Amino acid sequence: MRKTLVLMFLMCFVLGSCGLTKRDLGLAKDTPDETKVETRKPLDLPPDFDVLPN
Repeated sequence: MRKTLVLMFLMCFVLGSCGLTKRDLGLAKDTPDETKVETRKPLDLPPDFDVLPN
């Protein structure tokens, strides 16, 4: 039990010291950038949208 705890501590220390971040390990959420604006063309309705199926 004690060896496992020491091994886990050493692994955390090694991973923390080599510059890995939460994003590199996949633990951080990717949030959109508020300052980046993407423009999209408006949605179009199909030409036969008003026609009901038989």
